[in-house]
Amino acid sequence: MIKDNNLLHIFYSFSRSLLFFIFLFYLINLQISLSLFSLFETATPNLISIILYICIKRLGINPSNTIMFFIGFFHDVMIGNNLAITSIFLILFKFLSETVILDKNNQEEWISFTIIFISSFVIIFILNSIINLSIPELTPIFFHIGITLILFPIINMSMHFFNFVTRLIKG
Repeated sequence: MIKDNNLLHIFYSFSRSLLFFIFLFYLINLQISLSLFSLFETATPNLISIILYICIKRLGINPSNTIMFFIGFFHDVMIGNNLAITSIFLILFKFLSETVILDKNNQEEWISFTIIFISSFVIIFILNSIINLSIPELTPIFFHIGITLILFPIINMSMHFFNFVTRLIKG
């Protein structure tokens, strides 16, 4: 019915994109606010990468590059980072997540996420080092990568549990 009416279809797809943008915007603000806790004072986990990976691989939600660009741009403005670094990371992460094919095995999913996240991060790290003409301290970077890779299976299992419970409730 919606696809028959072109105007309703455009409005429907725009509202879905807007809601996903708002969700990612709140998620990136949550990620920034985690730095207020003493545990994440040096570096926060990259929650947006985890959720973006799960949305692309499991839920089949494919966010547009425009959404990724604006989320990254707002993140860079909020934290005072080089403009477009986060945008490039998110678009690169999305591209690699779409191209890597995996089975539904949890171990392969974690390995796939690790390869995609680390390769995207290394490319952005090299790009950021070239722009700033210096190599930053590596301890917060290793903590950032480590805590993100530790949180991925926890969030992934939570999504599996939530999916299991909703299937039980539906009957």
